[in-house]
Amino acid sequence: MISISNRDFLALCLAILLTLNFAEAQDRSKLIPIGPCAQIPNCSQTCNNSGFPKGGECIKWYPNSIKDTCACFVNSPTPAV
Repeated sequence: MISISNRDFLALCLAILLTLNFAEAQDRSKLIPIGPCAQIPNCSQTCNNSGFPKGGECIKWYPNSIKDTCACFVNSPTPAV
């Protein structure tokens, strides 16, 4: 049987929690929030009409958010050659 100290167990639990939190995080660098989804009936179409050809989606902008935010996908710039 493997013996583990309380301190080691606590460190392991903390590492697991941090890993889960980072895995949940979304890359928001390619998104621009435009407003609450409750006020924007069709988020993706609204983004298209606003000049974002990739559309958009309703997401929780912050992990603890109650309401979803409509965020448009930003076109990535063409890399310099």
